[in-house]
Amino acid sequence: MKIYLFNPETGVYLGESFADEAPLERGKYVIPPDATTIAPPQVEHGQILVFNVAEKRWEVHPPPSLTYS
Repeated sequence: MKIYLFNPETGVYLGESFADEAPLERGKYVIPPDATTIAPPQVEHGQILVFNVAEKRWEVHPPPSLTYS
């Protein structure tokens, strides 16, 4: 089963992986607490994906603006 990893502190998308099958429960998978089975949406270059754990959904944030002084 494909899972999507995120930083546990910030929710920022880290990548995808595959969950391991539970050793004592055939057909069930072990999903780490910093992962979800909810696929993230496609984003434009530079946008940041953040998983909202409370609402169980991905949010798309604009790229940070860079200012030079």
